[in-house]
Amino acid sequence: MDLDRIKERLAERQARRGWLDEEEAEMLQLIALTESRQKKTIGYLQDLAHQNAINKGWYEEPRTFGEMIALMHSELSEALEEHRNDRGFREIYYEGEKPCGIPIELADTVIRICDTCGHLGIDLEAAIREKMTYNATRPQRHGGKKL
Repeated sequence: MDLDRIKERLAERQARRGWLDEEEAEMLQLIALTESRQKKTIGYLQDLAHQNAINKGWYEEPRTFGEMIALMHSELSEALEEHRNDRGFREIYYEGEKPCGIPIELADTVIRICDTCGHLGIDLEAAIREKMTYNATRPQRHGGKKL
């Protein structure tokens, strides 16, 4: 979900209720702060995902690295289940207000990765750039494996 859509939903909630709760107000402040960046980078998404997880209470109890990896894996498994249920690769559908489908589950995977990297202090964008630079130097179908 892009920032404009999040802001739109928060505005709808505020119009409907006449107020925003503390977490919604914090999210609106975070959006305003991060919109001041000129480029919407991976680092920006990492900061946004991690702050949202903090705001939603996901760090009130400590998590192990294994738990964080398992949660990432679970999102990929949910994407596979969508495929097994004959959902299209670009299909997004809704259960109430909740978006579902392969693109959403893949997005959830990226969000979990961004959150974890934010929590652990990993500069994901720098790591991706470094790995992509290295990958560009590798031979065609390096490793000789079928998959």
